[in-house]
Amino acid sequence: MAHHSPIRWYNPKLADFEWRKVPQTDEEASELLDGYPGCEPYAVVFREWRNLGASIAVALIQAGEAAKEERDDASDC
Repeated sequence: MAHHSPIRWYNPKLADFEWRKVPQTDEEASELLDGYPGCEPYAVVFREWRNLGASIAVALIQAGEAAKEERDDASDC
């Protein structure tokens, strides 16, 4: 099922939530999770959710949640 409305997700590059149009391809979504130090774990989360059959939107949201959770855990120290 295609997801046409914007999603609100935690963007690890921005370290904040944003509204974004859902990428059309896995490659476009992966570009949102690449290119900065420490990005690989979130790309792995994205790929795992896609392999389980999740939509791009759901997989991207889950990757963002993993990033936010890690950031929150680090700030608790």
